[in-house]
Amino acid sequence: MRILRIRPLQSSESGFILPSIIGLMVIMSVVAYAALLQANNSLNLAYKQAYIQMARVASKAAVDYAKEQFDNAACGNYAGTAEQNLVSNNRYRVTFRAEVTATSADGYEKTVKGTGSVYLPRQSATAQYVFDIRSEIVRTYALCKSPDNFAPTLWLDSSDPTTLKKTGSTTTTLTTSTSFWDLFSSTQDTMKERADDGTHTNNSWQSWTLNAHNCAATEFSSTVCNNNTTKYLNIGTVFKNVNIPKNATITSASLSLFGWIPSGSSGPVTHRVQGIYNTSANPHAPLFTQSGTNQIRGKLTDPALHTTAAPTFTTNNFPPGNRVNFDVSPIVQEIVNNPNWNPTGAGNSGRMGFALSRVSGNGSRNAFRDGVRLSITYTTTAPPAQTVNGDSVGQWNDKSGNGYNAIFTHGTAPTRVDSQINGHPIVRFAGGDMLSTLNTALSGKREMTVLAVMRPNFAGSSTDGRIISGMSSGNTSDTVSTTSIIPLMRNGGSNGFSNVYADLTSTNRTDYTCGGTCAGNPFQITSLFEIQNSSISSLLRGNGSPGAQKDAISPSTSTPPYTFAIDQLYIGGRRSGAMPGSGIDYMHGDFAEIVVYDKALTCRQIEALEEYMRAKWNTLPLAQPTTCPIDTIPTL
Repeated sequence: MRILRIRPLQSSESGFILPSIIGLMVIMSVVAYAALLQANNSLNLAYKQAYIQMARVASKAAVDYAKEQFDNAACGNYAGTAEQNLVSNNRYRVTFRAEVTATSADGYEKTVKGTGSVYLPRQSATAQYVFDIRSEIVRTYALCKSPDNFAPTLWLDSSDPTTLKKTGSTTTTLTTSTSFWDLFSSTQDTMKERADDGTHTNNSWQSWTLNAHNCAATEFSSTVCNNNTTKYLNIGTVFKNVNIPKNATITSASLSLFGWIPSGSSGPVTHRVQGIYNTSANPHAPLFTQSGTNQIRGKLTDPALHTTAAPTFTTNNFPPGNRVNFDVSPIVQEIVNNPNWNPTGAGNSGRMGFALSRVSGNGSRNAFRDGVRLSITYTTTAPPAQTVNGDSVGQWNDKSGNGYNAIFTHGTAPTRVDSQINGHPIVRFAGGDMLSTLNTALSGKREMTVLAVMRPNFAGSSTDGRIISGMSSGNTSDTVSTTSIIPLMRNGGSNGFSNVYADLTSTNRTDYTCGGTCAGNPFQITSLFEIQNSSISSLLRGNGSPGAQKDAISPSTSTPPYTFAIDQLYIGGRRSGAMPGSGIDYMHGDFAEIVVYDKALTCRQIEALEEYMRAKWNTLPLAQPTTCPIDTIPTL
């Protein structure tokens, strides 16, 4: 950043000394020389040309002076410079003035008009020669511009320790069983009834077995059980004290039946499992009654009285003495997400009901009525507590305002370590990743900008370890064309960085090697995908300087031009396999700040943010010179 120094003139003339004045003094000499040479009518013309050149130099001096004053003003609060004498003597007076003619929306860029004037004679109120220059003042505003000036998609900043939270979820496993012990009780927590009309008998009510799904003649009758239209049974179970909080996340749920002595015919049977409700407004199923209407079939035939989730399973037998398990996690999730689920409410007793019905097949199954078991593992989310030095970081809060908080997902949780880079805390990754779920998917996008500050640990990292990677929750990797984008990762086994536009091929990949400059040192890396004509230009910058660039990237897709669609951003690694999957391609190191934009920032915007990060994290002692196109300013 250029800083200009000013000192008073050391003569009887009043004014300012600036670099442009050197040129002005040369012109003054030309004027004197011209006066000596001209002794005829051409004298006036020589003076006129010299005065015009004086005005031109003065206008350039006005712009230079405005730049210095602009840089010294807090966050660009420069309002212009009033007309001031540059040179004043017995014959003429030269002045300059700087006026702000336009200001950007954020107030940080201004268009300035520099005006140089020559007054003849010096006491004149009106200048006879005037020259104007317009120039846009642009600087890197380390103390002014921050990532939120440009509407980031995601902003993770470890220097703000309030964004670093402990794991905000608790995992619990709950197991409960039916308790059939009184054959003559008027209510029971298991039930079997005819699928055609919902009836049962005293013998079926008092039986020790659950028949899935052909009835026994000793419990109903030979006529009923030998008739294909009446022999099939539904089985119902109700579990008490399923005290799972509303909207808990169900990670697994299993309905388990204990095989009993086989009877009837063998062969495969396809079963359907559904959750059953008491009423459309009450998801807590009551116990079954020996008489009355509190039975299964009515609930199964009424869509308002059973869950939408209804998975099917095919069995070949219920081996005696062994358990047969049905995955009912989607059913349990639907029940606990019901607006009226309240396991501790009066009269509810945490009851949760299930029904098992036949879909197809003629084989019969016998299960022991006592000991039907329900096992559920669930997680509950509480407001995450604030971390302190040395704590595992379970949640890294997003400062963009979008709420895309990064949650620890795979491997080893990262750790908060204080007083690391320029005295700030960092998040240390060592074999784990975090997931930021985008509530609004980035769809149909072509550009992206990512800025990051980190201290990489290349020795511990995977080859092509991901710093930040974009995926689709519906795919198994971040290298699937049209649903992937890798804005920043390790450059293979080297000390360096890469980005990948679309699938992981050499034509879509840009590599940048930084060697010992970045290995184990705080380093700032910028990744940019920008539309140029009909293709993409990829750029990597290191510590504010150009690193590597690749143009004319144009992945082939069924509907060109290529666009990416992602709804997940992984930090420190990526997911392998279908969700939830497992972690892979871990990047080790100290992560300080990551900012993601779903667009290409301009050159000046990038340099402004790089200077913000340089000053904040002290990645370099001095600002880097600009590489952006320079505004055209007339020169002598």
